[in-house]
Amino acid sequence: MKKLITILSVLIILSLLFVYLDRDRGEPIKNFEAFFKAYKDNYALFRVKQFDWDKEYAYYSKHIDSNTTDDELFKIFTDVLDKLDDKHCYIYRFNEIYFSGFNKPSLNYIDLLSFDFRLETNDFSLELIEDKYLKEYDKALRLYSTLPPVGVRDVFTTGWLKDSVAYIHMTEMSNKSEEVGNAIDSFINKHNKAKGFVVDIRDNIGGYSEPVKRLAEFFADDEHIYAVSRLRSSENIYSYGAPEYWRIKPDVNSNYNNQPITLLINNNTQSAAELFTLMMQTIPNVKIIGDTTSGIFADTHIGKLPNGWEYRLSERETNNKNDVVMEDIGIVPDTLILNSKHDIQNRTDKVIEYALEYITDNSI
Repeated sequence: MKKLITILSVLIILSLLFVYLDRDRGEPIKNFEAFFKAYKDNYALFRVKQFDWDKEYAYYSKHIDSNTTDDELFKIFTDVLDKLDDKHCYIYRFNEIYFSGFNKPSLNYIDLLSFDFRLETNDFSLELIEDKYLKEYDKALRLYSTLPPVGVRDVFTTGWLKDSVAYIHMTEMSNKSEEVGNAIDSFINKHNKAKGFVVDIRDNIGGYSEPVKRLAEFFADDEHIYAVSRLRSSENIYSYGAPEYWRIKPDVNSNYNNQPITLLINNNTQSAAELFTLMMQTIPNVKIIGDTTSGIFADTHIGKLPNGWEYRLSERETNNKNDVVMEDIGIVPDTLILNSKHDIQNRTDKVIEYALEYITDNSI
């Protein structure tokens, strides 16, 4: 077995090395043009960002020629993405990646081990909730991630708060549809007699919104449009395909009986977690509590340049149910409550305490 693992490891390393060596090196102009064309044809948020891509192209094209080094070319790309300020965008070359929108230098493999997409807000602690507020709790869907944030984490934490209030926290929106569905079903089945629900997506780094729609549709009273989304077309930098109206529909097997629901959000509620917030926002019995979300809504596209460098860009403009732009703005809660670092250090979560009071005051 060890021999097989060793052979497989060697083959993987050789394959990666082949891909790296097979890239088109020494062609800076070709790769420069490919990068700028990829964004010009596919990037969806030039209008929202009020960003003149042609102006940037005209400027940087004067600073590149056949003698431009890989380092100089990479610096051009990072400078442009820094101006674009979009957390869904990056440029990645061998052992170096630059994320737009984080005000950080490019990262190597070692740097990535400690990189986290979440801001250091210090306004939320899952450990505090487990230690102080939950009577008992379960964990579900353990992930071993080699991507930021690197490490082992459980997607779901579920349990009972005081007065028969059910609690579920999600650290991210996983693409493991079956496992996500099973975890949500288990939560619903165990807590279906709850007098209210606290759904907590503070510090949720996003991911994939479709699997977790299962939870929103359990609570849904009717079919609702929750977002309007448009895919970029390549006609010009402000052109899009027809609008798509994204919907949630009530789960036909739901036994939900109008108990009050609170959804807890903060500045680190990101991307797919914000789409989930838009879903929940359409449901009459949901009260959204906490702080404004990150404001990162676009779906993304990943591609490669001729030299093998990888890029990611935002390929959709996705707005709320009224077709209002939320990118760079975020979703404002119904009730704005912020924990300070001091609150958390003193073992107090004012957000969850308000949620419990709200459910007690509004339960049937």
